[in-house]
Amino acid sequence: MASDLAWLGAREMLAGLARRRFTAAALTESCLDAIAARDGAIHAFVRLDPHARRAARTSDARRARRALEGLPIGIKDLIDTAELGTEYGAKVFAGHVPAHDAQVVHRLREAGAVLIGKCATTEFANMHPAATRNPHGLRHTPGGSSSGSAAAVAAGFVPLALGTQTGGSVIRPGSFCGVFAFKSSWGRTETHGVHELGRSLDTVGWFARAAEDLEVLAPILLTAHRRASAPAKPRFVRLATPYDDAASLEMRRACDAFARDIAKAGGTVVRRRLPAWFAQTREAHRVVISVEASRAFARYLRETPAKLSANIRGFIALGQRNERHYSEALKFGDRARTYLETVFGENDAFIVPAAPGTAPRGLAWTGDSVFSGFWSLLRVPCTTSPYATGADGLPLGVQLIGRFGEDERLLALTTWAARKLAITAVRPA
Repeated sequence: MASDLAWLGAREMLAGLARRRFTAAALTESCLDAIAARDGAIHAFVRLDPHARRAARTSDARRARRALEGLPIGIKDLIDTAELGTEYGAKVFAGHVPAHDAQVVHRLREAGAVLIGKCATTEFANMHPAATRNPHGLRHTPGGSSSGSAAAVAAGFVPLALGTQTGGSVIRPGSFCGVFAFKSSWGRTETHGVHELGRSLDTVGWFARAAEDLEVLAPILLTAHRRASAPAKPRFVRLATPYDDAASLEMRRACDAFARDIAKAGGTVVRRRLPAWFAQTREAHRVVISVEASRAFARYLRETPAKLSANIRGFIALGQRNERHYSEALKFGDRARTYLETVFGENDAFIVPAAPGTAPRGLAWTGDSVFSGFWSLLRVPCTTSPYATGADGLPLGVQLIGRFGEDERLLALTTWAARKLAITAVRPA
């Protein structure tokens, strides 16, 4: 059935296309059928690409197969797509159609991917929520700001979707929606054509239903890509942070169980604790992002203030007040990054919560980014895996943190753990 075809993973789709078990046109149609059947309740997409079917037929006719030939993908509506509306989740840009693709979209098209459509985002990737609902519980938030991208993958509409993260915009919705997600190191993904939120923190990431599918996009989207593999006996740190009291008991237990399972599977796990002064990291992140956002949005406040939400206007005002603390916050971030290297030592990744717990009930708030924001300040790569389920039946994600710049290694470690621990995304009921 079409819906079953749409649920295939990215690698399964690419293998099926290469062996001509099905066509790109059939894959695209299956995704569009799934969206037509169920997105009226979820609202993952804000618009579909009217040229998707034509692009799929062109892929089928191509003799020289490219890396992503015929693979359907969703794009967060913060990321420019030529000839396809890109509104950044904001009234200010209603009806806006970019003249050019963002660099990451250009790379995807050049590799043969078929753009299915634009996925919902919170306003300018900030706090004002989109209409998207969590596929695992329609009365619960999917997280933000990459709400539509995470929900689209979780619901089986597309096998992969791009998101962005400046605070907690990839890892948190990945955890809430029960999919695998990856946030790149700062500077390892192109942000040209991605609407700015915090220029010293903005990164591109993506979502998948299998850990190994996260690696499909790495050669295409990571700058200076280099192959990496997990060591035979990976070394993990179950890291305690100053924010751990914000995690639910079931989230803390999930992280501890993940660490025990890793040790049983052949990895090594040690315990470390970040010093108390790391508790300043969250405030430093808030200062940096608010100041940089206030600068990015200043023109909209001058020209069209009525089209901005109260959330955005308040964030701009916060950034203006924080200007006097900006240089100090940047210096703190540099200090924390230097110290983090000593914590890593010879280890490969940290095990930490991806979110405080399962997705909160209600759609007016996208959830607390406490377990994502400070890692964004530190600019390191992050993944989340749908390791457990909460008492409410919703997903719990465990986050892995890699060393700065070693994105490929972190992706390989995430795949290693998923295979050893048999972690898979669960199809929503």
